[in-house]
Amino acid sequence: MKIKYLVLVFILLSQPLLAWGNTGHRIVGEIAETYLTKNAKMQIKKLIGHHDLSRISNWGDEIKADPEWDHAWDWHYCTIPDGEEYEPGKYRGQAIEKINEFIGTLKNTASTKEEKQIALKFLVHLTQDLHQPLHVGNGKDKGGNSIKVKWFGELTNLHSIWDTKLIEHQNLSYTEYVNYLLLDVNYSEIRKWQGDTVMDYINESKNFRNHCYDYSGDNLKWEYIYKNKELVELRLLQSGARLSGELNRIFK
Repeated sequence: MKIKYLVLVFILLSQPLLAWGNTGHRIVGEIAETYLTKNAKMQIKKLIGHHDLSRISNWGDEIKADPEWDHAWDWHYCTIPDGEEYEPGKYRGQAIEKINEFIGTLKNTASTKEEKQIALKFLVHLTQDLHQPLHVGNGKDKGGNSIKVKWFGELTNLHSIWDTKLIEHQNLSYTEYVNYLLLDVNYSEIRKWQGDTVMDYINESKNFRNHCYDYSGDNLKWEYIYKNKELVELRLLQSGARLSGELNRIFK
């Protein structure tokens, strides 16, 4: 068991599987927190002892190091090849099904407190994951993990660039980044996004992922940032708004 645990930790630390990375997830959690209703905050606090979503946003990745959660590794993505529509069970990745399951668990009065705590933590995390375009994979390259490139000369892969490097290159803390994103926010857009469905943002990610592959050469740097910074920040903002909308409906 100890050897298995160490292997899992090594995998977790060495492979770029964490959508948005720690900073990105905290950014989205903080944005969602901003738009929670008072009633949602109250009920979330009763459930987990606080309502700071940035604090639980990374739990879904951290739990991967626990052998008891081996079965959850394919909950973080779905697969929709180019030119196809989503079909449950046709390809790898259970994110959509699990999100719907966790929403149901949170709404079910018969669910235990522990079941609801786990459902909330996963719902927060997976909603964020699926706004990162490469977590709606094309079925060919493991969501960009198989595409080896350089980032300012450093060896990496395309998925890692979208998980962490495009965000961390701004050299802002998650609270600083949130303050920046909300400087001139359009509240009518926030309200619209709050009403969107899971399939709305799944299909957006499928369409947006083409931007991820739009580059020449294998050393990505300033030009790639300029082309994608606006999209990254849009997805962070949309993810936070939609997460708040879903939680407000659940905890109404």
